[in-house]
Amino acid sequence: MMRFDPFREIEELTQRMDRAFGGSVNGQLARLAPPVDVHEDEQGLELTLDLPGVQPDDIQIEAENQTLTVQAKRTYNRGEGRTAHRVERAYGTFSRTFSVPAKYDLTKVEADFDHGTLTLRVPRSEAAQKRTVQVRSGGQLSAPKTVDAEQGGTQQAEQAQQG
Repeated sequence: MMRFDPFREIEELTQRMDRAFGGSVNGQLARLAPPVDVHEDEQGLELTLDLPGVQPDDIQIEAENQTLTVQAKRTYNRGEGRTAHRVERAYGTFSRTFSVPAKYDLTKVEADFDHGTLTLRVPRSEAAQKRTVQVRSGGQLSAPKTVDAEQGGTQQAEQAQQG
């Protein structure tokens, strides 16, 4: 038998009300942070966010000043004549902001939304792409070398052109 704890009951009721009506923190609507996976490969970044129950029209993506922001809204519809006995799912505004290094091109972000999963692809910028540079030695071209622009490849290429 479980002992009655009025404080626990009040806390649970408060949490349910916050979830149901978009609760507030210091007078502002609560913002929920959806879980995310971030992967990187030679092509760029891939961010995958879980947004269950969100409609594609309720997703807003902004890219500005090396910052990528994703906002989505899921509303609660109780319906007329219905009583909610338990509301545990999160409702309100989902929001995540990511600082993206300059080596990625935020002007070419691609977004796909499928079955509640949002996938964002951010390609590397042209300047950060790996490229092949031919090195001269004694006035003759030698075998090409691949350099990575983000690891000082630009300096190596300039030195090779001067030498």
